[in-house]
Amino acid sequence: MGNRFMAIFRYILIGLIIFGFVAFNIRDIDEYGIILLLLFIINNNLRFFVFRNKEAFVFASLIGEIILSSILYEYYGGIALFYLIFSTLDGILFLNNKLNIIMALIIYLTVFFTSKDAGLKILTLNLGIITILLFISYYMKYEHRQKLAAEKLYYKLKLSEEELKSAKRDLEIYADSIRELTEIRERNRISREIHDSVGHSLSTIIIQLGAIEKIAKKDGKAAALMAANLREFAKKGLEEVRKAIRELKPVEMEKYEPIIALENLTRQFSKLTGVDVKLGFSKEKAALNEDQYLVVYRVVQEFLSNSVRHGKATKVNIFMNFNEEDLILTLRDNGIGADEVEKGMGLTNIWERVKELGGDIEYRTEKGKGFLLRLVLKLQKEYVGE
Repeated sequence: MGNRFMAIFRYILIGLIIFGFVAFNIRDIDEYGIILLLLFIINNNLRFFVFRNKEAFVFASLIGEIILSSILYEYYGGIALFYLIFSTLDGILFLNNKLNIIMALIIYLTVFFTSKDAGLKILTLNLGIITILLFISYYMKYEHRQKLAAEKLYYKLKLSEEELKSAKRDLEIYADSIRELTEIRERNRISREIHDSVGHSLSTIIIQLGAIEKIAKKDGKAAALMAANLREFAKKGLEEVRKAIRELKPVEMEKYEPIIALENLTRQFSKLTGVDVKLGFSKEKAALNEDQYLVVYRVVQEFLSNSVRHGKATKVNIFMNFNEEDLILTLRDNGIGADEVEKGMGLTNIWERVKELGGDIEYRTEKGKGFLLRLVLKLQKEYVGE
């Protein structure tokens, strides 16, 4: 909108210059006068529409325009002030602080020498008008800079807002995942403690009662019968504890065991090496059989080791995506990468085991762009679920 307004303003001013050139001429207009006026207009338009961002051209163009203005006014007349309005505006708007001060002084001198013969009143009026135009131009330049600064700050704040929203979403997903894993891990810990403490105690009671039963047979049938009843009671208690453990331990625990194992692996790896490892997974989970679980674990283990040893990585991202048919495991680091990769014994064994399971594994790397590895394993459909 600003450029459009300035363009319209310039066309109106050019029209006024032509009008003054024709109406207030001091001699007959010949072909030289027309050529000079056309040069004035062409130079002015090139400066504004084409080369306004090239300061050297703008300065040279303004000097040329002032010279043309002086010649036109001296030999053909017109209104001196109209010739210099363009130079005043453009000199302030398109030049830096030092050059626009120089240009302002040149314009003042030009106005003085072109108007000195017209009388003190006209000279004072022209200098006053030029001074007002200079202040207006400085104010327009200041407002334009303030607008640009405000727009820059706005887009910076907008970008920061989007980054904060993205970080908030990531934190929410991560918090939900941690909460879910913490709950599962705590329930698993409780079930394991019950099994280890109560189960062990009851098992010991059964063994001891069995021995008492044998000894009591020598002393009396009544003691043997009581011991046998106590033994049966303890066995029933043990069965009840085991039943409680099975009910406490969630059925879907087997779907989380690989994730918990990988989380423990990555946490220990980060603690020992200082590498920032982030483990993520999709909302849907699925159980892996023993072979699949072992392959996934070994792939992650080998990738982490190679990222530090060969890739010199400082960050590793791991994501487990369970869909209806596949587990897609994606691992990426920010290491130095390589144009060619030679498979060592570890990677070769993993490749072979993945192929045996009917899976697919591929990698992509490039010098200076880190390492990306992608593993796809077919899931057993009966285990798939949320």
